[in-house]
Amino acid sequence: MEEDADLKLLEQRKLEAIKRRLKAAAPAEKHEKTDRQVVEGMLYDRGDEVLDAAYSFYPAETERLVKEIASMIRDGKLTERIAGGELLSIFRQVGLRFRLSTSIKVMDQGKLVDLSEKLGRKDEE
Repeated sequence: MEEDADLKLLEQRKLEAIKRRLKAAAPAEKHEKTDRQVVEGMLYDRGDEVLDAAYSFYPAETERLVKEIASMIRDGKLTERIAGGELLSIFRQVGLRFRLSTSIKVMDQGKLVDLSEKLGRKDEE
């Protein structure tokens, strides 16, 4: 009788220890990415610059557009990566126009310099 109680107590302790180990080894809950993080993961070629500029000029409208793009990505309707020019085109098609800072760089004596800088030096020479 006493041995049965001891065995049951021992089994119960082992079971609790196994449960604790399983709980500790279980992967942590996945943190759901925000809509912006989902979209940023699909951007390339200055896409992040376009998105940042859009947020600075039109924060509310950009958030709605990002939400739509993120839902398309999550649903599998949009599987290809989005270039910065394509994203800028999307914003312009919905009527959100803004400027990006751009520069043209050329190779001069092994260094990249702005074209305006190179042309300015040419005038000085």
